[in-house]
Amino acid sequence: MPESSVCVELFLRWLTDTRGRQLNVQDATDSGAVAADGSGRLAIDVRPLIPSDNPAWLADRDKLEDQLSATVSAPIALWLPAGADLPAGEPDTSDFIDHIRKAATNLGSHERSHVPLPIHLLLRKSADSGNVVSVTGGLNPHWARFTERVSGTYDLDSTRLHRLPESDDHLEQLLDGIVERTKTLEIGNVARIETIDAWTVQRLSGSEPVAVAGIPAAAAQDMGLAVRRNLRRILAEAAPTLRDRPTNQRALVLLGHYPRIEQEGATTAMRGYDPTLYAGLDYVCLVADGLVKPLIQPP
Repeated sequence: MPESSVCVELFLRWLTDTRGRQLNVQDATDSGAVAADGSGRLAIDVRPLIPSDNPAWLADRDKLEDQLSATVSAPIALWLPAGADLPAGEPDTSDFIDHIRKAATNLGSHERSHVPLPIHLLLRKSADSGNVVSVTGGLNPHWARFTERVSGTYDLDSTRLHRLPESDDHLEQLLDGIVERTKTLEIGNVARIETIDAWTVQRLSGSEPVAVAGIPAAAAQDMGLAVRRNLRRILAEAAPTLRDRPTNQRALVLLGHYPRIEQEGATTAMRGYDPTLYAGLDYVCLVADGLVKPLIQPP
């Protein structure tokens, strides 16, 4: 299933939930759709903030979608966190597919949840002095919450961690476990800390079974700069095209790939642009991690 189809479905569902409008797709394309209800027609254009233009990665993603489709009967979207790699080789791929199947089986209509993929962090003690943990990877934004709770100097490799569960309880338990492990770690030794990487799985409507939404890990590097550059280009290209559509409303839906939608950079980028760049658009919305965030919408 194309990522654009997933974005259209989530955007229309968001319109129903927030505006009470029940629009149905009349004409779908590879990059959007035209939807209508009793009050008019809405043109929707979907653009990725970071394009997935790596042929080898796209082929691997298509293969994974086929493998998941053969196992998961319900229509789902799997949202890869930025910087994560697709599973490769056996038994990793089979184990991965089994985790997805188990998580998807428990989802009701339109529900989303996380897939708890087992990973480990590496904690190394380098000195008895100091009260600091130097963090690389997914826990880096949270280093201040536990670094002064330790005695000594440590390096924490959390590069295998790309997305935390949305519950703050999980993060607190993980940080408590890291602090506790420092109490018995000797200088030069490395401790392996077991935890999970939370990839989002979401139940969809329709008949096409599986969509994997993501980008190659290398494309997630310097993503903030790439988003600012690409979003200006997208607005310059999409806004005139949408304004020419023979509909009474127009929506630009941006596909983003972030660990959490709270960490998105599109909102900040939009604030720096001249509003005439997106004049004539009724909606500019971001879809990421299975959620919709409006950047521009009618009052």
